Amino acid sequence: RVGRPPQERPMSSSGDKGESTALLPKKRQRNVTVLSLVAITYFAVAGGPEGTETLIQTGGPLYSVLGFIIIGILWSIPMALMSAELTTAFPENGGYVLWVSAAWGAQAGEMAGWLQFVSSGVDACIYPGLFLVYLEQALDMNLEDPTIEWTIKITFVVLLLLLNVLGIESVGHGSTAFMIVLLTPFLIIISIAFTGIFTGIGVLGWPFSTAKMLGRPETEPDWPAFFMVLLWNMGYWEGASVCAGEVANVGTVFPQAIAISMIVVLLNYILPIMAFSGLDGNYDAFHNGHYITVAREVCGTWFAYALGLAQTVSVCGLFANGVVKNTYLVCGMSEQGLLPSALAARMPYTNAPYWALTLTSIVIAMIMPLRHFKTILGVDIDLYCLALLLEIASFIRLRYTQPERPREYRVPVEGVWMWLLFFPMAVITVGGVIYGGWLEIMVSFGFLVAGLLGIFMLPP
Repeated sequence: RVGRPPQERPMSSSGDKGESTALLPKKRQRNVTVLSLVAITYFAVAGGPEGTETLIQTGGPLYSVLGFIIIGILWSIPMALMSAELTTAFPENGGYVLWVSAAWGAQAGEMAGWLQFVSSGVDACIYPGLFLVYLEQALDMNLEDPTIEWTIKITFVVLLLLLNVLGIESVGHGSTAFMIVLLTPFLIIISIAFTGIFTGIGVLGWPFSTAKMLGRPETEPDWPAFFMVLLWNMGYWEGASVCAGEVANVGTVFPQAIAISMIVVLLNYILPIMAFSGLDGNYDAFHNGHYITVAREVCGTWFAYALGLAQTVSVCGLFANGVVKNTYLVCGMSEQGLLPSALAARMPYTNAPYWALTLTSIVIAMIMPLRHFKTILGVDIDLYCLALLLEIASFIRLRYTQPERPREYRVPVEGVWMWLLFFPMAVITVGGVIYGGWLEIMVSFGFLVAGLLGIFMLPP
């Protein structure tokens, strides 16, 4: 780990202007616009209704919809507002690492970067497996042969890493295309299904139960699993901040993209829950890929193929944007002197940071053999919530220690109202840390200790 001399480090927690000069990257063209950033943010947070099938299974559609509304108001909106303000205050690659470094010092920033980096690496290994599940459901085939399984997974990873080699502008355009392909089949099926709300039969003859659309499960909900999946679905609003240095006119574009993304994300979750629960009231059958099964059994084979394509495209977008997040996190930390400068080196034509992308690829390859969905998810959320607590503390501290710092967007609350806005968010985040199982907590603790050892014991 190579740090810069003390006089070149980011502003310390004391706000001493003698130590406030950050080593900023050379000027470059900023190509990411509102639409591309909406797509990147959408895939950072949601990327499709992934996880909603598990929510229906563990808590039923009524509690799922209420959960999205409550968590959205108390947790996601403050997170999005925080991200918008701090991204305009620190409009360079690195995002939350820069925020935490400015508030608490470089070592705290490194810890925030480590926790988010490992969390994203753990999160990324979910998507090759989900791709295989959706492909099996779409083709109605068994692809469990180990050779076939790993050929598909490796091909999936390699092709999406190549998309990142083409640069973030290509990922932004690709994410926009992914989002359109993903949402179109869902919008068609949802629109047709909802024509049966009043009659019980849709225009194409699909049976629809209004009672089941927002029903409650007959068995006791699995609240821990429900809560963790809900946080997984509604977190990561600060994810796009790591590539702020690539965004054109960040002060205007970033808040607009966050606002648009919030509306798209909530509709992306709530409408499929209501539509597919109305088409199939057997909540216990809702596992990953069950939407495709419902489409085949109720809507017809071609609808199943279309939805299968949509959900495989969904995980492509999620994986590609997870790689973007980690790559530009590493690149940003390198540009700020928190990691070796070689990790900020870029390709001559695509401007992609190739060594940062290589490091990200190696970490994903190491973690990818993990298979158990709930264990992976629990570790992912534990690490993410630890990092998020650092970010919340940094936002509040920077309001007091650097109140005059230029912010093109500022959350319109001060004093006690600011604390009231962020206190519920902090409580929910602490719940995300402690609500996982003991195995998940112990694995997360191991990553935390590894980060501490690396930061405090390795030479600068």
